[in-house]
Amino acid sequence: MKKYPIPAEYTWDIKIPSYDVGRDRRLKLSSQLRLQQLVGELHFEQGGLGCEEVIKHGMSFVITRLNSRIYRAPILNESVRIVTWHRNSKGAQFFRCYQFLDNEGRPLIDSVSAFALIDFNTHKILRPSLFAQFNVNGQSDRCNGCPDPKRLIIPDIFKKTGVRQIRYSDIDYIGHLNNAVYADIICDAMPGGMEGKQITHLSISYINEAVEGDQIELFTSHDKSKEHQSRVWFAGQGKSGRCFEARVIYKISTQYR
Repeated sequence: MKKYPIPAEYTWDIKIPSYDVGRDRRLKLSSQLRLQQLVGELHFEQGGLGCEEVIKHGMSFVITRLNSRIYRAPILNESVRIVTWHRNSKGAQFFRCYQFLDNEGRPLIDSVSAFALIDFNTHKILRPSLFAQFNVNGQSDRCNGCPDPKRLIIPDIFKKTGVRQIRYSDIDYIGHLNNAVYADIICDAMPGGMEGKQITHLSISYINEAVEGDQIELFTSHDKSKEHQSRVWFAGQGKSGRCFEARVIYKISTQYR
């Protein structure tokens, strides 16, 4: 069996481009998630185990849960170092950690994603033991400042706030709604809009996949002002049931830094 010499971690130095920020010049949530997806793929590619190589084995990774702690979102043209490492597996889930650091090494974002291994053609979840054939070493004791994503406790009272049509541009190579697009859906559905809101925490549970042509009914529950922070829960209902659940914590801020 081929051994994939994947390094213990991967470091990627970037400058935040204009197309990844919003009107406030901060890195958009969806751009953060896209960067996380890409840096994870770049990490495994160092050992020849990119996404296409995994697909050759009839497998693919899909994200199941995500948790992010955002101390300060990077801003336009800021130099940022992204560090990622494959940590370990628990049950049917694999965990990957990320850190976004400023040019002095201070954390901007700590994030953890949980993944499941699926059959690329049927999308059925596979046993994690099948991934052991790749001999990928994890760093089980290395964590960042973000707790692992867990099942969200969702309020009973929700208000329907709209419907989101899933279109061709939302779909990724697996054929379902890309994980980063959920962040755009959440921001678009934010009660009162995003103006003046600085997100400090993001948690998403990806429950049932959505595909092109689906309609997702959106529901929100807003818990305002707790020690200068507010929480919003989101739920998306698709044709196969609950599509996703999410929680955002934000504070009011008009400053870039």
